[in-house]
Amino acid sequence: MGFLQRLFGGKKNKKPYVDTRGIYFYAQCDRCGSVVRLRADKEYDLNRESGGFVWHKTIVDNRCFRPMPAVVHLDTGYKVTQQTIENGRFITQEAYEAAQQPAGEPE
Repeated sequence: MGFLQRLFGGKKNKKPYVDTRGIYFYAQCDRCGSVVRLRADKEYDLNRESGGFVWHKTIVDNRCFRPMPAVVHLDTGYKVTQQTIENGRFITQEAYEAAQQPAGEPE
């Protein structure tokens, strides 16, 4: 019976997707103010270094295309210990989401 329910759209106990392999970073361009969301894969994008990991990325937004070289250092628990970026700045997830809201629309 479970097969038929799944086939014909019976009860749906869908759990929200949780990305356990990704680490997300948010940045804003100094020139145009465009915000960017970036995902680093824990297995493939991070380089091991003594005491943790390092992530090198040249970020490009979709408005002015100005390169923003970034380096992020993380500990073994994937917590950010140091981050640097040129031509931009790191922002919080909340600031990113607020910037994605159309003007005049409530959250």
